[in-house]
Amino acid sequence: MRSLAALPLLLAACAAPMAVPVAAPQPSPAERIAAECRLLERAQEATAARGLRAWPDVLIGCPGHAEAENAMTLAQASEATRRANAAQLPEAVRAQGARAETVYRRMITRGVPVAVAESLAATPEFAEAAR
Repeated sequence: MRSLAALPLLLAACAAPMAVPVAAPQPSPAERIAAECRLLERAQEATAARGLRAWPDVLIGCPGHAEAENAMTLAQASEATRRANAAQLPEAVRAQGARAETVYRRMITRGVPVAVAESLAATPEFAEAAR
């Protein structure tokens, strides 16, 4: 008999409005490119600030950098790809998921030194590019 007395309470709970989580809107392709390019520009600045060679290849295809051309030889580009594939993912990258890993490795493949990529992994620019 007690179970019947609880039935109205259970039904009322089912009818109560519930907050439905709303997913954040996904950025458009143009917004993703712009965010990744802002990250790449920061990577160029950080690379130069460390006295390392800042390859123009890093900014190829980015808005506002039409003058950027390939400077790395095929051997250098291949080595950058090997470094990107071998790079250990920082915790900040792992925590952000698969897209973050792609952005991180692509940054290194373009010629950003691993140490610079690691230093940028926990920045707001990286988080925005990895969204």
